Amino acid sequence: MSLQGPRKFQKQGTRSVWGRAALIYLPLLALSMVTTRFQVVAPLALSSGIQPVTRAFLVGTQNLTHAYTTLAQDRDLSRRYYVLRQQNDVLRQSNELLQREVARLRQVTQITATQAPSVVSIGQVTAVDPSPLLSRLTINRGAAQGLRGRMPVTVPAGLVGQVVQVSSGSAVVLSLVDPESAVGVTLARNKGGRGMAFGAPPDRLKARFSLGVDVKLGDELVTSSLGGVFPVGIKVGTVVQVLPLGPNDVNRVVIVRPAVDVNLVEDVTVLGGL
Repeated sequence: MSLQGPRKFQKQGTRSVWGRAALIYLPLLALSMVTTRFQVVAPLALSSGIQPVTRAFLVGTQNLTHAYTTLAQDRDLSRRYYVLRQQNDVLRQSNELLQREVARLRQVTQITATQAPSVVSIGQVTAVDPSPLLSRLTINRGAAQGLRGRMPVTVPAGLVGQVVQVSSGSAVVLSLVDPESAVGVTLARNKGGRGMAFGAPPDRLKARFSLGVDVKLGDELVTSSLGGVFPVGIKVGTVVQVLPLGPNDVNRVVIVRPAVDVNLVEDVTVLGGL
């Protein structure tokens, strides 16, 4: 038997194996070249066109982030501002109350040193009679605070009037310019010449003195012991007019501007009765 047949068959088998290996290796080689050396790169024109869009997107994102952060901070600041404003309002109200209380205490001190030591209470004016013919005040102090009728009512600038009605928590004050008011007065410059001053609405008093009293324009009138209601020496007002005497007059009559404008009074001091 000849050996050429098997050798020939062996050579053909070897060629077949190498052919199959080449078919597998060549595609892999081509794929490797494509993926390593021949990479796909975007054209320059395309990348240049996309870059502004990308930049705008990034800037927009940053702006949105900043806007959100700012909004959150603004909300937090608004809440803090609201809280601080409320606290400031409370402190301001407390400060106003303290200042008012200090002013009241100062008023009491001044009155006890210059007018009378018998201070009963200090009250706030809560109402003013709207009638042009009357002049009366309502204060937020009454019988519960020791007030009673005929007690003098004053401020550091001068006499206001006297208590005429009292309830548990309030009182009505008859001011000097009320037509039912009467107060004994004298000249402050020489403490002489007793007279009586009566209310002359809406904002004046009319005082009568004997003819022997030398009352002059600009004289200051203070309370006298006449009538036994008011402490002596409290300022009542200033003479602004001396009326001419008639042939049958037995008194000298003068017009007096009160020392206290009751329409501007806020706090008054009530004195103990004589």
